[in-house]
Amino acid sequence: MKQNPTIRSDWREGDAGLIVDLHRRGYADDPERYGPDFLKHVRHTVDEADIPGHPASRVWFAELDGETVGCAALVDRGDRGQLRWVVLTPETRGLGLGRQLLAAAMAHAGAQDWRSVYLETTDGLDVSMALYQRLGFRVDVAEDRPVWQGGGQFIVMSRDL
Repeated sequence: MKQNPTIRSDWREGDAGLIVDLHRRGYADDPERYGPDFLKHVRHTVDEADIPGHPASRVWFAELDGETVGCAALVDRGDRGQLRWVVLTPETRGLGLGRQLLAAAMAHAGAQDWRSVYLETTDGLDVSMALYQRLGFRVDVAEDRPVWQGGGQFIVMSRDL
C-alpha cells in the first residue's frame, strides 16, 4: 500500500451498498456477533437515513490508493446529530484514518444547529470507545441486552456541542 489517504464526502450511486460492505469487511473477524443480522440492520439504517435527502446529514469515506477502506456518517435527527457507521477495514486500522473521519464529522456537527451528537455502539470495540472518549463523548447508557446474534452490552454515548 502506498498510503495516499483521501476523504470524500459526496454521495455517489452505490454508496449505501459500500457502507454495508465496509461493515462486512470491518467486522469479518467476528462473524458470530456481526453476521447477517447485523449487516441487514446496517442496510436498513442506511436506507432509513436517506443521506442525500437530508442536507445536514453527511457521510465521509476514507480512500487509500483508490480503494474505499472506511467510513463515518452524521445523520440529522432534528436538534441533534447521530454519529453512525464508523468502520475501517482491519488492515487500515492504526493509520489515523479513523481520527480523520471523525474530525471531519465533528467539524460538520459544529456547523449545524444541533445541541449534541450521540452514537450507539456495543462492548468489545475498545479502540473505538477510546477514540470517542478522546473526542469528548460520555457514556449515557450501558445495558446488557441481546446484540445482533448474541448477548452483549448496548452503549449510547453523547457529546454536547
